[in-house]
Parts: sequence; structure tokens; C-alpha cells
Amino acid sequence: MKNFFKAAKVLRVLVALAVFCAVSAKFFDVYAALPQDFAEIPLGAQFSPSLIKMLSLGAVGAGAAFVSFTILALVFGRAYCSFFCLFGILMDILRRAALLPASIFPKSRLGKFCKSRFGSLKFKKARNGIRAAFLAIAALSIGLGYGSLFGFIDPYSLYGKIMGSAAHPAACVATNALSDALYSREIFAVRPVNGDPRVPLAAFGLALFLLAAAGAAAALRGRIFCNTICPVGAFLGFFAKFSLFKISLDKNKCVSCGMCERACKAQCIDSKNKEADFSRCVLCFDCANNCPKNAVRFSLNPSARKIFNLEKKSVPAAQRQSGAELSAKAKLGRRDFSKAALGFCALPLGGSARKGLGKGSGECTCEATPFGILGDRPDKRLAMPPGAGTMENFLECCTACQRCTAACKAHILKPSLGELGLAGLMQPYMDFSGGYCIHNCNECSAACPTGAIKFIGAEKKLRVKIGTAIFKKELCVVNTDGTDCAACAEHCPVSAIEMLPFGEEEESLYIPHVHSEVCIGCGACEFICPVRPHKAIVVKGLRKQKISKVFDESMRIFKPETRGKKSAQPKDPRGGTKPQEPKNSGGDFPF
Repeated sequence: MKNFFKAAKVLRVLVALAVFCAVSAKFFDVYAALPQDFAEIPLGAQFSPSLIKMLSLGAVGAGAAFVSFTILALVFGRAYCSFFCLFGILMDILRRAALLPASIFPKSRLGKFCKSRFGSLKFKKARNGIRAAFLAIAALSIGLGYGSLFGFIDPYSLYGKIMGSAAHPAACVATNALSDALYSREIFAVRPVNGDPRVPLAAFGLALFLLAAAGAAAALRGRIFCNTICPVGAFLGFFAKFSLFKISLDKNKCVSCGMCERACKAQCIDSKNKEADFSRCVLCFDCANNCPKNAVRFSLNPSARKIFNLEKKSVPAAQRQSGAELSAKAKLGRRDFSKAALGFCALPLGGSARKGLGKGSGECTCEATPFGILGDRPDKRLAMPPGAGTMENFLECCTACQRCTAACKAHILKPSLGELGLAGLMQPYMDFSGGYCIHNCNECSAACPTGAIKFIGAEKKLRVKIGTAIFKKELCVVNTDGTDCAACAEHCPVSAIEMLPFGEEEESLYIPHVHSEVCIGCGACEFICPVRPHKAIVVKGLRKQKISKVFDESMRIFKPETRGKKSAQPKDPRGGTKPQEPKNSGGDFPF
């Protein structure tokens, strides 16, 4: 059995490091050079994103990880928590870092302090009330469509916030600083990162706070997060209580030395009473590898032995009574589990509680999104990333894990700090002040693990209409300064902006006109517009994304040979001519 536990621990460490390094590599990939399917398996194995994606798409196959790890918990316990949970692995790494001075400098003051303060843990009673409360909060937040709230207790989303809002921006800024330093010495070995990779200072500070809190909790109390706040740990813990195999203490061999208790990161082993609470065990195997008497065993639990008739000896009367009590407790636990399972799995099928959002169909009272930026043009509205489909889907499914913000090549996806309302805290929004959505890039939709941004190919993306450019003539430099510009038309990837004659013929000035049915709302025109403080052209994001029309010559309003001739276009009641625009025949995108 000792060799089994040693091999199991080595396997756990290798798998955990492989998963953590593979997924973290995408956050540190500042040039987006890694292929899109890199780390696809460990990302697809994340528990909560798998559940949300299954509910979003209505397909059991999309929730393969959720189903698999739930079944695995019934057999072996909470294997997910130590093998695949990224936040749990991060906490283990932080705890190792806290104990590192005790290993390197054991006789120093710092080493002695770390060993005495962090070196050993003690058994703590289960906080089942707290676990049930956070599991209920998770169920309600998913069921009522508040994915952002769920993201603040979901382990994967917490890991993503730390990596996406702290590690990735820091790596990008460091790369740009190095590139500038080398460039000043005429060394061009390091190229700068595209766009503006910086995030708001508050988002960066929040990510650092989460990292510090995780490090402090791991150093002082091991996996306390996993057995108090984490809804995944609580959910899998109910299954682990009735798992086929479980870790227990052999009371004949155990001498109550406390070695296993001090090594247990979950604080679930009571060496004094020679008991282990397997519902909190994360299968780290540290207890078995630290036991000098080989008293820790991994075997069929007593209930399973009864079910499979594996008991060899008759049970004394005293033990039959305790067995009846155990059966009563098991029945009670099953009822509690059923309630929790209903809360965690059935509630997400309910409708959205967000005001003004339609259920399922994405229909809404207003075509534009209701979110804007304070102090900006009132007709500017924040757009959703291509592939979101409807605002309802995006806000409900997004847990603000920051995968898309780190994957965005143009770095225009930023964590929200109020732009999407309080309920959308840290969910990404599109900021065109430092870049625009590159038409042949689909990194964000490939990175999203929950289905909030569904994957679309680069060719299809060029037709996905996420918004419409709104042009104001009174702000354009052609009108205010009498000078040519045409920057917006030159940068439009779909030829949705046509330059029309403006003013007297001898002035040879042209002013933009937007073909709204062709515009996809990529933000290239808004980004390049030189007008300050308010851009002359901005994007009005749509609540429901559509398919745009493709521009052809029949849509062109101005033809060079007609200049100087009397316009045949209908008159505008306020004077001048009013361009005759073709009707928008683009349909909804089939998400």
C-alpha cells in the first residue's frame, strides 16, 4: 500500500503540473503565437465551465467534464480538486512557496518562522453550513443569470482573474519595456506587444488581492477555500461521502502520532479519534506518505462492502446498532445531496432575472445595448465580442475568467469595473480606444470555455454584425476644419464607409457616409478617428448580433461622373440631399 500511495502522489503532481503549466502558458503567450487548440484537453476538463457550457448549449456532450468528474467522485472521491482544479493547484504552489524558506534556510529566523507558522496543520471540524450556503449562492447566481457573481466563488474563474488581470498584463508590459530598452540601443530582438495590454488599475489591484488572499489562506490553512467557499468542492463532497473507495485510518495500526493530521491540506483527518472526513479529502495522498505506521488505507468503504457482500465476519450487536445509525445518517445525507444537486443543476435552466432581457430568443425592447461609458457620446454603446450571439447569453454564461481578454490579439477586451453594471463586474467589454477587432482573428471565441462566446471561423466573423458605426457630421474635421481626412473609410475592412462630396465642388472635400447594413461594428473607424475628445464616429453595439450584407457597387451613392450634375436623389426636408440607402436585408446570425 505504501508503494501505491507514493506512485499515486507522483502521478498527481505530474498531472497537476502539466495541467497548470499548459493552461498558464496561454496567459503568458503575449504574442498569441501558440495554436488555438493548445491546452485544449486541460481547459476542457474544467468542472464549472463544462457545466455552464452544457446548460448553455443544451447538450450533455458539452458537459463531459462535469459528468465525468461527478461519476469519478462516486468512485474515488474528489480527484478533480488535486489533479485538474487550477485554483487548487495554484494554492498548493503558493503553500510550497511559503514553506520554501524552511527548506532552504532551516536555521535562519525566517526559516524557523515559516516552519512553525506554516509547517503543520490541525484537524478542523467541517463547516457544512458554510459549504451549503455558498453552493446555494452558486446555484442561484447561475440560475438567475448572474455569471459574474458565480465567477467570484468559482475556482477556475478566480484563477483566470489572477492570470488574466495580473499575470498577463504584467508580462505584456514587461515585454514592451524590454523592447523599448533594447530599441533605444538599436537592438530589435524583442518586438512589442500589439495594442494596449494594460488593464484598469482597480482590476489589476483586485487580481493581486485575490492572489494574496489565496496565498495567505494556503499557507495558514491549506485547502480551506476548497472546503468552505468553493461550490465545486461542496458539490463533489456530497458525492465523495458515498464514494466506492475512500481513505480511512486503520485503528489497529494507528498510534495517534498526528503525522497524517499535520500533513493533511484539507484538515479532514482527526488522528486523536482515528477518523477521516472523506467528503473534504482532495486526494493529495500526503497523509499516507507521512504515516510511519502505514495506518492510512485506500479501500472500499463499509457501505460498499455491505452492498457487495464483502463482509467476512459476522457483525456484533453493538456494531449493528452503530451501523443502523450510519444508515440513518447516510439517508439524511442523500436527501441533503438531492436538494443540493437540484439547486446546482436544475436552477440554471430557469429564465434570466435581468431587466429588459428576453428569455432564450434574445429579443429585446431596444436594438442597442444599454451599456455605455460615462462621459462618452450618448449614442455610443458597448458591443459584445463576435460570437456572443445575444447579450442574455453573454452575461449569463460569462464568469469573467479573463481567458478572452488575455487571448485577444488587439487587447481591446478589458475587464469591466462598472461599464456593464454592478452585476457584470469583471466581465469583458470591447474598448476601441486602443485598437479594434481584427477581422481575421477569432482567438476570443476559441478561448472561451463556457460558451459565452461561441466559436466562429475567421471568414464567418467578417459577416457577424456586432454593432453599427454612427457618424456625426458636426464633429468631423472635414466639417469643422475644412480639411480632408477619410481615415475611417481607409481602415474599414468591409467597405461600409463611403466618402461623399462635401461643400463646393472646387473645394474637393469628401465626408464619410456609413452603409449601416454593411457595417459590422469592428471599431476600426472609431479607433482611427482623430477627433478629440469625442470621436466623430463611434460604434453602437447591438443586443443581438446579426449577419451583415456584403458591399457591392450597386450600393454606391456617389459616382464620380455624376458630380456637377443635378442630383436625382430625394430632398431632405431640412435642405440638401438625403442619400437613398438600400434596405437592410441581413438576418440574424445562426448561433
